Amino acid sequence: MKLKVKSLYLLLSISLVFSTLFSNPFTVDAEFKQVPTAGVYVNGKIVDGINPIQYNGEYYVPIIYISKILGYNHIIFEEDTKTYQLTDGSTMIRVTMGGTKAKRGDGYINIKPPLWTEVEKTGYLPLSSASVLFNADITFQKSDGSIRITTPANYHLVQKGDTLWRIAKAYHTNVELLRAVNDMTSNTIYIGQKLRLPPKDQAQEREPEKEHQEPKITKPPSGANWADNLITEAKKYIGAKYKFGATLSEAPELFDCSSYTQLVFLNNGVEIPRVSRDQASIGSTVSNLQKGDLMFFTTPEMYSDGRVGHVGIYMGNGNMIHASTSKGVTITENVLQNPYWSKNYLFSKRVIQ
Repeated sequence: MKLKVKSLYLLLSISLVFSTLFSNPFTVDAEFKQVPTAGVYVNGKIVDGINPIQYNGEYYVPIIYISKILGYNHIIFEEDTKTYQLTDGSTMIRVTMGGTKAKRGDGYINIKPPLWTEVEKTGYLPLSSASVLFNADITFQKSDGSIRITTPANYHLVQKGDTLWRIAKAYHTNVELLRAVNDMTSNTIYIGQKLRLPPKDQAQEREPEKEHQEPKITKPPSGANWADNLITEAKKYIGAKYKFGATLSEAPELFDCSSYTQLVFLNNGVEIPRVSRDQASIGSTVSNLQKGDLMFFTTPEMYSDGRVGHVGIYMGNGNMIHASTSKGVTITENVLQNPYWSKNYLFSKRVIQ
């Protein structure tokens, strides 16, 4: 009997130890150091303040606030998995507390694990991970206690598990070019290394692998009139303002480029994905544009990796209707002769044949 009691006691003790060691390993309430409010500078201009924390000598920033500062305004938090889903209209990011990988667009990238504070009920990103996730150079300036952000990123901070091939894929370039711009003679890299990124004009996204993914049809399109109806619907919102990461609940007053195209298509019986990068995965690639086709562009002033950053709807006669960051919902005439849009044009997709 005594042996059984001792065995039970030992078992309970072991269970308690394992529970203490492995439950919520990313929770750090008793271990982090609060840091005074930091001014946040984006490309040299102060835009906001943020309250960082310090953990094991590294600076962390609250996910929600850094996301909003960088235009990822559509934020969903999944309580059961402690996962944040962040959207800026171009790219969707999914990051889980304690995870060493995060999803950006349709690919995965290595990160240093984010932390969770149970007292504040919020997640924190190490600056190195925030830099990788948001394609920005983010550093803490000890001289004045500020957070300095440069967008788009000029370098990639190597994370645990990175390889040159993975980094090249994430930034839509190739290993040879990465080695060339960093004067490398081998593929050896190390954690914390700063790799310069190739020039923006040498990084460009091509059509996603799932380029023939079919949209969900909620109302059968009415033949040739479908495209005309689509454009008529699109014109209803001319003049609406632009907001990064705008949600459908903010329409029709506010749109980002992809929430605009999503709503216009939805109101014509076709469900397409939320962000422009995912919208680029549906339909078929076309070179001979027709009314109703989706046009995709990169935005080099925001992203250094040549990703899909903008989407609009072709109206016919060379014109495109879209939600632009500077003008809101507007029509750009002769879009492929326009100096800016023609330079950054990637490809077009036909959603409805």
